[in-house]
Amino acid sequence: METPTEVWHTQVEPDVETDSKLECSICFNTYDNIFKTPKILQCSHTFCLECLARVVAALPPETKSDKVLCPFCRQPTPIPQEGAPALRTSQELLSTLPPHLQHEEPVWIEGSKLCYKQHTDSNSDSSQTDMCVCVDIGLSKKDNPPVETRRTGLRGFCGGCSDWKRLLLITFMVVVLFCILLWPVQCILKTGNLRCVSDFTPTHQPSPMILVTHGK
Repeated sequence: METPTEVWHTQVEPDVETDSKLECSICFNTYDNIFKTPKILQCSHTFCLECLARVVAALPPETKSDKVLCPFCRQPTPIPQEGAPALRTSQELLSTLPPHLQHEEPVWIEGSKLCYKQHTDSNSDSSQTDMCVCVDIGLSKKDNPPVETRRTGLRGFCGGCSDWKRLLLITFMVVVLFCILLWPVQCILKTGNLRCVSDFTPTHQPSPMILVTHGK
């Protein structure tokens, strides 16, 4: 009896490590020759140009630091005078890209933007001019803190009081206002005029004076 032949199928898994080297470890975008140009730091860690430009832009201005820290190992790398675009490009990674992406395009920093000039096709209309493409690398604009307006008058006075003091003051003012408005009405209903004290009228007639004369 013949024994059946066993056939083993093996699946070759893709080289994940090679694929991961072709993308930035921060934004996970594939490298290219413009904004995603692979830039290598002194610690040998590689990131895309755009991410490193954002890291440099996030440095506090008061520190006046001329070095950028690696997002992984925190080892400092001097920042060139031209900024992040002047950092050393990883030619090893750039050579693994498709042929049309292996030539690094000139990129510069203009304010808080990363820019490069997109050249028009030579076969197209010669009247078309080169177009400048920019990417904003600045931090998101912070919300302006609310401006504290100083209250004046009664509103400002009440605003500085605590809750129970404010309630007591409002109650007192309501009572005073109530008395001011109702006092004249009470006087009119009582006396018929705004004089709250009626004229004094004697309750009895004074007794007549009797003159007594003595005879001689």
